[in-house]
Amino acid sequence: MDIKAKVLWAKKDSRHGEYVWLPLMVHLMDTMEVAGWLWNHWLSKGQRDYCFTQVRGLASIDDVEKVVRFIAAVHDIGKATPAFQTQKGYHDDQELDTQLLERLEKYGFAGISTLNLTASRKTHHALAGQTILHGFGVQDDIASIVGGHHGKPIDDRVEYEEQIEGYPANYYQSERQDRIHDLWLNVQKDIFDWALEQSELYSTANLPELSEPCQVLLSGLIIMADWIASNESLFPLLPIDSFEPTDSDARFRKGIEEWNKNLPIEAVVPQSAEDLFYKRFRFSPREFQKKIVDIVEMVDDPGIVIVEVPTGAGKTEAALAVAEIVAAKMGKSGLFFGMPTQATSNGIFPRVKDWLSSVSHDLGNQSIRLVHGKAALNPTMQELRQKTQLATKVDIDQDEEGEVIVNEWFSGRKKSTLDDVVVGTVDNFLLTALKQKHLALRHLGFSKKVVIIDEVHAYDAYMKQYLAEAIRWMGAYQVPVILLSATLPKETRKKLVRAYMHGRGVTKDRDINGLEETGISEDYPLLTVSDGNEVRLYSDFNQDEEKAVRIEDLAEENLISQIETSIEHGGVIGIVVNTVRRAQMLAAICREKFGEDTVILLHSQFLSTDRIEKENNLINMIGKGASRPFQKIVIGTQVIEQSLDIDFDVMITDLCPMDLLIQRMGRLHRHAIQRPRGLEKPVLYVMGKSEDLDFEKGSRAVYGDWVLARTQYYLPDVIHVPADISHLVQEVYEEKAIPWPSKLANKYDDFRQKMIVQQQKEVEKASTFLISKPKHKIAPQKYNLIGWLKNPDQSLSDEIASAQVRDIQETIEIIAVRKAGNGYSFFQNNVDISHKVTEEVVQQKLARQTLRLPYSISYGLGMQKVIQELEAYNATYLSSWQELPWLKGSLGVIFDEKNRARIGNTTFEYDRYYGLRRVVADESV
Repeated sequence: MDIKAKVLWAKKDSRHGEYVWLPLMVHLMDTMEVAGWLWNHWLSKGQRDYCFTQVRGLASIDDVEKVVRFIAAVHDIGKATPAFQTQKGYHDDQELDTQLLERLEKYGFAGISTLNLTASRKTHHALAGQTILHGFGVQDDIASIVGGHHGKPIDDRVEYEEQIEGYPANYYQSERQDRIHDLWLNVQKDIFDWALEQSELYSTANLPELSEPCQVLLSGLIIMADWIASNESLFPLLPIDSFEPTDSDARFRKGIEEWNKNLPIEAVVPQSAEDLFYKRFRFSPREFQKKIVDIVEMVDDPGIVIVEVPTGAGKTEAALAVAEIVAAKMGKSGLFFGMPTQATSNGIFPRVKDWLSSVSHDLGNQSIRLVHGKAALNPTMQELRQKTQLATKVDIDQDEEGEVIVNEWFSGRKKSTLDDVVVGTVDNFLLTALKQKHLALRHLGFSKKVVIIDEVHAYDAYMKQYLAEAIRWMGAYQVPVILLSATLPKETRKKLVRAYMHGRGVTKDRDINGLEETGISEDYPLLTVSDGNEVRLYSDFNQDEEKAVRIEDLAEENLISQIETSIEHGGVIGIVVNTVRRAQMLAAICREKFGEDTVILLHSQFLSTDRIEKENNLINMIGKGASRPFQKIVIGTQVIEQSLDIDFDVMITDLCPMDLLIQRMGRLHRHAIQRPRGLEKPVLYVMGKSEDLDFEKGSRAVYGDWVLARTQYYLPDVIHVPADISHLVQEVYEEKAIPWPSKLANKYDDFRQKMIVQQQKEVEKASTFLISKPKHKIAPQKYNLIGWLKNPDQSLSDEIASAQVRDIQETIEIIAVRKAGNGYSFFQNNVDISHKVTEEVVQQKLARQTLRLPYSISYGLGMQKVIQELEAYNATYLSSWQELPWLKGSLGVIFDEKNRARIGNTTFEYDRYYGLRRVVADESV
């Protein structure tokens, strides 16, 4: 290679008084070698096989590696331009900049030292790379990968088509074709030809054509390789007078060995369900678990699996067992387990860790990660981190049996889902359908995994737009997806199956054998499994002993007397209502009537630390195997219906949608224990029914009148579990007409129209940031990454865009502290900690003191205005937090000595029993 290419820089810096740099050719070589290693050793077999099916023009799967190495070798070719080479260093060291420019002058780039490019910012090196490749005859499929390697492909082909004509000096130093112009062009061509030779492609004629999903995966792989090769602790900068490392092979081996802490899971199909369950969970499978495993074992080409069984049936273990089987069949090497909330993610994390510990004993070290906003504070995750750090000192790779470890390279929002085994909130999966920078990395991570999503029934119509599109892309990548639910509306079941199969490339419903049955069947329990282009439903499961739950209407004015009657001889009664304010009001009434020690309150607007403590106390009190109290009244909101393994002797609930009502009912007589006298048979009392369909205001706001009216109409006097579950849910969510009396018909029609309009609004809002459907046809100039992440509103930050995948009702989380003298304290005591906030242990404890504000605050003033007010407040009173690693980016609020603070237009009070509540008499704070 001509020496002129070797004097171009990719990085430059000064360290301890000495100048160091990274020659462009060294970085390209590093990235190429890393990308080739990732292709062979980090990608799953399924990913490699899939990519080969998505290219046209290659003879073997080994040829795909050549394409990967080529793209990596040219990914930064855009740095071989005057626009980049004249950039200043990060530390604006003029002497270093001058030294490198003078070196360029010495090797023929005359005039570069005094060059003044007025429009250099118009030519980012990623865009320049795509432009240069286009000029050398590379089509848009591969060129757009280079153009997007900094996270976002260009939005329009015009961006590169106008580059050479509009900004020639950015590329060639001269605006006319002269000697210096030809020098730059020759250097760029020299690098291009070197990349073809190093990758053993030798000619642009040997470059294949790629499908759009394949382009996304290779884009993610190149970004990952670039980030690893750019890590200076792995691939250090060189002394300023060195043009290449002493031993390039040794440099690569040392860097990749330092980065690589574990290899991905290579699952094998187990000999039997009994063998797998005993090895992983130390118990024999239940009949339904064994049957699910046996069915999936017989499937040749597994895709989407939907498990609909009652709560408490053991679907988590069944899902993990099925995940191992389909991973082996489809060549996948990782797992994502998604839950609706941070609390439920924390709850499932130790169970997945224990499963992975068993896997690691068979297959060697395995890496796991908990991913949500407060994952770093999770005790299990912290313990694993500490254990991994200690283990590295004695070389954990030498252990006879593998360990569960934490690979710190995968820390951070953009890299976390690249890790092998990931447990987290469902947002992480939904974000695969969101237009956002570095989306290709997320697709790369998910495409190597088996995906499990639990409590699918908990996601509203808005979130299901993202869920369906994310599932469609998983189908495109042939990623097995396992969905778990107590039960699903059959239209939802059909929609999700259709999305997955369309993603697989079966674009016409008539070509999906069995699809119609998924939208008809009301069998329960139910297993839905796709095998290639066919969908099969299985419902022949031995039923557990049936439980008949009597449903009684309860007028709210009779609530206290009913509580008295129900627990007259002892017992634990659960009362689940639909809003926090209502739960607080009922708790105050019950405390006055039955005594403070008898009543427990649980909802979402407690400090995280207080809520966790309350949940743990509740599980210890009325969980499985607990020594139950003689008499308790537990009042809560929807948090009680979400994965808390607790058991009530009798239950009262506000009217809510049928599927959620059944979820709540799952906490009634959950365990086989002896009941107090009079409570031997399960009874569910329902408040809020209305003959005139005038439902309680809070319930209407949360769920809408239409679904409440239909639930009320179809709610029977007795629910037989599990036999009635699916049928009741289907009745509510079908469009089947209800013969309302004439005085109610118009009101119900109005409910229905409002529901349709609301759902349309949610679909439109979701579509703003929703990526387009995967395109399977191979047409490089038509289906490429140009415009793939084009965002209609570029002013929105990544964080705000991320909120789009969640419920349309956005809320704000703060860190709450209490005024103590001239500083502040935790709510648990009155000791000033403001002078200790630089201590890591204090920061971590503060970071746990989070509080979710009511939706009404952001609804009234607008999310942006509330955030702006809080940011201004923090700049005045808590500015030091933004310099601290555990608190940076957090919004804090200091409550006064009365535990009060004014937020937005409202004064709130925090009470450790009641949580956050509005102060009715709006006193100044």
